[in-house]
Amino acid sequence: MSRWILIGGAGFTGLKIAEDLIDRKVPNSKIIIADLKDSLTKVTLNVKKVSCDISKNILPEFKKNDIIIHLAARQYHLKIPYSDKLSWFRSVNVIGTKNVINNCLENKVKGLVFFSTDMVYGIPNFIPVTANHPKNPIGPYGKSKLEAEKLCFLARKKGLPITILRPRLIMGKGRLGVMKKLFTSIFNGMPVPLIGNGKNCYQMVSVKDCSEAAILSVEKNFPNYELNLGSKIGPNVKTLINSLIKKVNSRSLVIPLPAYPVKICLSILEKLGWPILHKEQYKIADKNYIVDISDTYSKIGWKPALSDKDMIIAAYNYWKNIK
Repeated sequence: MSRWILIGGAGFTGLKIAEDLIDRKVPNSKIIIADLKDSLTKVTLNVKKVSCDISKNILPEFKKNDIIIHLAARQYHLKIPYSDKLSWFRSVNVIGTKNVINNCLENKVKGLVFFSTDMVYGIPNFIPVTANHPKNPIGPYGKSKLEAEKLCFLARKKGLPITILRPRLIMGKGRLGVMKKLFTSIFNGMPVPLIGNGKNCYQMVSVKDCSEAAILSVEKNFPNYELNLGSKIGPNVKTLINSLIKKVNSRSLVIPLPAYPVKICLSILEKLGWPILHKEQYKIADKNYIVDISDTYSKIGWKPALSDKDMIIAAYNYWKNIK
């Protein structure tokens, strides 16, 4: 039986994949979580753990027919050195990915599933956003991921099968990100400001659905496609947040704000090194942003199980229990 090596597997998506593999009766000895040493100390699953730093080409030994799931990335929830953001992202997201790919090619692994991001698209030119939508990332994270995707395209030509997954905002236990501020306001009955009128749809995807997509990609023999991951089209942002406020019996009121001046203020704060949101987040906050998932269904048979409403309520309850 092939080994499953989860690069960056100590993060919340990697741990969910490991849990789902155990549920599918994959032997624990065949599941390897490879991550930074400090991150591995928090892993309680009974699987093999290997210290790994892809930016320095410190990787577990790959073997022929291994299954590689590459989740390792520098993201916005980490502390960013503002002197050179792009280089900071590239050291892991590009150079690290190059190291992973080279090791895959040298050892003739079975295939690679690479977690990219919808941020490679930038501001949507049309809705829904298809996989061949123009790529014009807004900030350094999306730019680094697009560069990593280009490395994947080259590796495909050398015979390495790679499925690229582009998830929307991932929701689930262990990663709340910008939602912490929203949940704190709702819990305390404070006003909830929106960038724009809130009539736009802002799609998410559950960590469970991301795990399912990765496993299905492997079961379908790593099809060489770029596949979007997102929920089915749900209510607009204002309706979604109001439904959460009502569900948890909060006194909060949603306050739509004019998008342009708010974005100017957020831009200034980001440049000063005090970001409330990053450019790749606030630039699209008032935009309709729905990715097309029809190819994901046709290529690997994937459909999202959870709605945006399900996800945001579950995330709020999780946050409330751990705050």
